[in-house]
Amino acid sequence: MTKKYNLTRRGVMKLGILSATAPVLGKTLSTPAFGQDLGPGNQFVGDVGGRDHERLYTGHPVIGGGQMEIRLNQSIYTDDPHELEVARRMRPFDPASWYTEWNRVAQINEEIAVGYEEHGLNVSAHQFYMRASRFHRLSIVYQEDTDATMMPGYTKFRELFDKAWELQTPPFERVSINVDGNQLDGYFRKPSGPAGTRFPAVIAYQGADSLAENTLMGGGSYTARGMAYLVVDLPGQGAPKRLKNLYMPPDTERFVTPLIDYLETRLDVDPDRIGLRGQSMGGYSAPRAASGDSRIKAVLMSAGSHDLLRDLFEYYPPIQDRVRWIIGARDLADTRRRLRDYTVEDVARKIECPMLIGYGPKDRIMDPEGAFRLYNAAVNSDRQMWAGAGHPHHEAKSGGPLDLRLPTAQDWAARQLGAVG
Repeated sequence: MTKKYNLTRRGVMKLGILSATAPVLGKTLSTPAFGQDLGPGNQFVGDVGGRDHERLYTGHPVIGGGQMEIRLNQSIYTDDPHELEVARRMRPFDPASWYTEWNRVAQINEEIAVGYEEHGLNVSAHQFYMRASRFHRLSIVYQEDTDATMMPGYTKFRELFDKAWELQTPPFERVSINVDGNQLDGYFRKPSGPAGTRFPAVIAYQGADSLAENTLMGGGSYTARGMAYLVVDLPGQGAPKRLKNLYMPPDTERFVTPLIDYLETRLDVDPDRIGLRGQSMGGYSAPRAASGDSRIKAVLMSAGSHDLLRDLFEYYPPIQDRVRWIIGARDLADTRRRLRDYTVEDVARKIECPMLIGYGPKDRIMDPEGAFRLYNAAVNSDRQMWAGAGHPHHEAKSGGPLDLRLPTAQDWAARQLGAVG
């Protein structure tokens, strides 16, 4: 008989199950948490980036949505001259400087793109419009909702993204789906294949400051493995929040049902092989959604969460005002009261599909203990833990050099949904 373990982060550390060795020890312990080998890459030991994360992180809170002290670390793995220039010029913990420096390099890249376009060099123009769009997105990534830079930065981000794809054949379709009586825009990608092929599909549930246009570009790692990929800005995110004042409620499962309804209308999607991916705050929304719709056949998440009050709001104070904005609370006291309902405790037993619950042992944004509480609550799911899958600024295996970021989630999804990859 398989021995059951009450998994907490502390308990796992006592067992000696570290992020690099979990798949190996999982075979020895035969526990449900570590029942499936997540791939040879997960046996790497050590910090593949070779930099001292602690030295680069100062930990000072900032006013507003507040991930700036984390995101100052983003350039440690890059050789991009503009990212390095921003890192050198930025005044630490100065929101105005953050916006100014990213906006400055965005304008430089837009000017380069315009020059290429004027000479009919559309491939190069596309490349630099995309860079400019990304830098505008970074300029507002943590801004308060009332900040005067928020909407101009967001508008420019969208404008240049659209401009870039006017010059190239996009690898996606633009879609509009009715969700709770609101038409919400998103994107659909699919693999190449013979006409009439019905692909498994993954719905991406984003995090607090994610935008569909960015999440979309990560879909290529799923389509490469034979899965279609759908991402829509939902209430509390992207365009619905900024343009329609739609907030994120506790029962996020009601938003995923119309997305599945949409996928079932497509002749290129297999309705019996639909999975859900959540990241950051989506690590709460994804399992919550799986509790409410049996058509979801697999759920994978990075930074899995049991409840947002403990796991995010109290664990990482700099993000508190951003959470207030996302859920539409009046002030932080109102946010705290409302967040008592943002939990999977009462619905976790309804999750019956397999789950891959990611967490980051060094995650400073989402409490890794929450992932273990989710594991313990979802007793009817064939679930397992995945270490090194928190917010990537602090996790070497998910946040190191791009070519060393492990495709654990994509490979797991492909196996669960019977994809070719």
